[in-house]
Amino acid sequence: MRKTIHTILTIMLAIFFIYKGIDKMPIKLKDISKEEIISTIVEKNSYEAPIGYKITMNTMRQSGFLRLISIFQIIAGILMIVPKTRMGGLLLLLPIIFNIFFMHVFFDNRMHENIETGMLLALNVGLCSYYYKKITQIIFTE
Repeated sequence: MRKTIHTILTIMLAIFFIYKGIDKMPIKLKDISKEEIISTIVEKNSYEAPIGYKITMNTMRQSGFLRLISIFQIIAGILMIVPKTRMGGLLLLLPIIFNIFFMHVFFDNRMHENIETGMLLALNVGLCSYYYKKITQIIFTE
């Protein structure tokens, strides 16, 4: 039963990140109005959210970095669907989700985004814990 639940949750997470990776492929810049820029950056001398977040994400989109992240999300999702590579996919996705979560925590002020990405991070950590013995054997082999 535990293995079945693990498989279902892993495949659901994989499908979600494959979808999100494909969704990031076309470059869609976020609109930033002159009023937002003037009121936040010029008048307050600050890059507080959401301006700082929008500028950061637009920079990542235009530079191609976000496309690279999306490719790794898709690869991790595919690896997670295949039973023999499931652990590798979960471990590959872990730093990606960690990065997404902390980008939202530090650059974005929408609490629901923090909760959603935090739940994805917790789910991934929980799914990785299923392979705790294998992971410790790989790390601590002499």
